[in-house]
Amino acid sequence: AKACKKQGAFQLACKKFTQAGDRVKAMKCLLKSGDTKNITYYANVSRNREIYVLAANYLQSLDWQNDPKTMKDIVLFYTKAKAWEQLSTFFDS
Repeated sequence: AKACKKQGAFQLACKKFTQAGDRVKAMKCLLKSGDTKNITYYANVSRNREIYVLAANYLQSLDWQNDPKTMKDIVLFYTKAKAWEQLSTFFDS
């Protein structure tokens, strides 16, 4: 998985880290790939607090002001992670 990550094959590295049971490293590989659809999907199926926060933070770097679905996903992920402080900071921005 580390070799795939170094070579830039982030999707394959994600798959291998997931098979090894390291979902957080898998999510970080997906974040580097920039595939928003897969990032959202992976966060939903992983059901891990840290992964929800990583996904929401990534989605904030996108043009969420003009995309209601992205905004909804950010709120959903912070809510699922119970990251209330980050959620309030998001609404203040």
